[in-house]
Amino acid sequence: MIFPRFILLWIVALQCFAGEHVSFTTLNCYWFVGQEEIREGEKPRTTEEYSLKAGHLIGLLPKEAPLFIALQEVGNDGDVQALAHSASRRYKRGYRPLFVQGKDTATKQDVGALLDTSRGWGVYGKPSRVSDLERELSKHLVLRLTNATTHIDVAVVHLRVPRNAEGKAKQVEQNRALLRWSMRHLSKNPTANLMILGDFNEGLPPKHPEQSLAVLFGARPRVVDSFDFLSARAVTHAKGGAYDRILLTEAIVKGVQGLRFQSVSIQKHANAKGEARRLYTDHFPVTVTLTQ
Repeated sequence: MIFPRFILLWIVALQCFAGEHVSFTTLNCYWFVGQEEIREGEKPRTTEEYSLKAGHLIGLLPKEAPLFIALQEVGNDGDVQALAHSASRRYKRGYRPLFVQGKDTATKQDVGALLDTSRGWGVYGKPSRVSDLERELSKHLVLRLTNATTHIDVAVVHLRVPRNAEGKAKQVEQNRALLRWSMRHLSKNPTANLMILGDFNEGLPPKHPEQSLAVLFGARPRVVDSFDFLSARAVTHAKGGAYDRILLTEAIVKGVQGLRFQSVSIQKHANAKGEARRLYTDHFPVTVTLTQ
């Protein structure tokens, strides 16, 4: 039988993607900001320190190049570009910076992301901020990643620190906003691939029923904390907390729509405390690996 050319190309594409592992990492960069007007925090003090820290942060990531790297505590698109340059040099791959300026006026920090463009994945449309999250989350970024066989909707977030009862209530509202964002997708497609990753500033451990982010687990179909599959205690910060999380829809856990959860890991490092953290970070990267 002679197949048309476009069918042969499609078969080749499917064979190339089948069984490949792709990873998604989240990293709080701890004051990786280059704006001169930002005085507070432990930001790099010189151009040399700034470049050094960009290399250190990317050096903390897994040995195998992540497909997608979510970033918190950056300041603007220049900071994301600096990290993209560092990632491209380390992994010998082309990383695209992804950024939309947020609205945080207290710290002027923001979130961003990097995408490895060498593996057939791209961004559908443009990275954006969305109405479901705009009022509650000053620091968020959403986008759809696509390849020849599937797609996944991703939200990068940095939630507020619950310093008191009012802060706790506002943090819960942020998670409710993420629930609304999730349900907007899941109501249209119950088997949608969704991922929410970033710094949730969640003070309680995974599976604790009183977590602020527990409201997200009310989604139907389910949204699942990847740490539910971690056998060891989850520690993503020098103080012992599990602030950084990667949440997945049930479709990814089961591999319904071309992406299946394989593993979650935490990359601990020895420079998370004291003076060293200023040129590194007090957070540990978290990575989820999927099979496509």
